[in-house]
Amino acid sequence: IGLTGGIGCGKTTISKIFQIIGTPIYNSDEAAKKILNQNTSVKQKIKNHFGIKVLTNNKLDNKKIANIIFKQKEKLKIINSIIHPLVKEDFTNWCEKQKAMYIIKESALIFNSNAYKELDHVIFVKSPLELRIKRIQSRDKKNEQEIFSIIKNQSSDDFLEKKCDYIITNNEHSFLIEQVFKLHELFIK
Repeated sequence: IGLTGGIGCGKTTISKIFQIIGTPIYNSDEAAKKILNQNTSVKQKIKNHFGIKVLTNNKLDNKKIANIIFKQKEKLKIINSIIHPLVKEDFTNWCEKQKAMYIIKESALIFNSNAYKELDHVIFVKSPLELRIKRIQSRDKKNEQEIFSIIKNQSSDDFLEKKCDYIITNNEHSFLIEQVFKLHELFIK
């Protein structure tokens, strides 16, 4: 089962609820960061495409990379072409080790990376834009310009609502646990 939504919508919070009830969670962002930081071949490819300006103390600097890729779509495509195949391979290996009735793949880019093709269903975590911005500013210390440069590179809420099988509403008035439990009951039948 895929779990998607834009930055700041609460995917990780929803994942944690699923995890508490015993569902294995694969976090694509964490996997991508791990690959970026540990795979020497990836580091070399990124250095070749972006130059040494993306390094700090001879290590890839995720902030510097993000500043480039969220402002230049062609650079985002390059980094995705390097990272997505490796995340896909890592996910496949991870899945083979799982024994649960279903698993969750958390990713903001389920449709951008074509990962949805390997999933049975996709859940969209929907959250009001103003609330998302507040969360991101608080959590990541980003300004509105940085936030909007990320959001414009992600699938729109309208697109996700049409493409996803289920929606979890994450605003200040919804009961998340109840929504997760309803889906869990559906998935284990």
